[in-house]
Amino acid sequence: MCLPHDPGGHVASCLSRHKVQRLLDQLTDSPAFVVGKYFDILAWNPLAAAVLLDIDKLPPHERNFIRMTFTDPRMKDYYEDWESMARMNVALLRMQAVDNPTDPRLAAIVGELSLSSPQFRRWWAARNVARQEFGTKTIRHPEHGDFTIDWDAFQRVGFPDQTLIVWSAEPGSATHEKFRILSSWIRSPTAPNTELSANS
Repeated sequence: MCLPHDPGGHVASCLSRHKVQRLLDQLTDSPAFVVGKYFDILAWNPLAAAVLLDIDKLPPHERNFIRMTFTDPRMKDYYEDWESMARMNVALLRMQAVDNPTDPRLAAIVGELSLSSPQFRRWWAARNVARQEFGTKTIRHPEHGDFTIDWDAFQRVGFPDQTLIVWSAEPGSATHEKFRILSSWIRSPTAPNTELSANS
């Protein structure tokens, strides 16, 4: 569930050490993952893999939140308001570019998306920046239905380029119940898959 190296070539062993993965795995009822400076997804728990369109099955160089937003055709249905989310993601990436605009990993992401997505190219050229550490969003999973999620971002102490993101839901809500059921399926993969569809 962790990459031995991040796509920028930096050793990610500091991130994938047992303590970090153990923390992620113990968040059994909340999708949680760690992203790098340019939103490469570096580590995740099983629930995040299930809710985030099977990120564990992607090749490492494709496992980037911004890239997925613009290149995965499922994403436009995945987000209730894809355009607002995509614009915000571009502004967040633009903010990260302030410190080192010539970083090779940043250049690779921006170059690929500028060629493949006219919308990314237009919004990147607008030079809007943003910083966001919490929020609420609705996602529409193709198999599991709608989730209304509160999300929070926590910068890792001592690792300023790594951020822990946790998705949570109001206790007793439909989303909280779906997270609980999905988590139970992950722990017991032979369990019948009827309960979640009944709660969709």
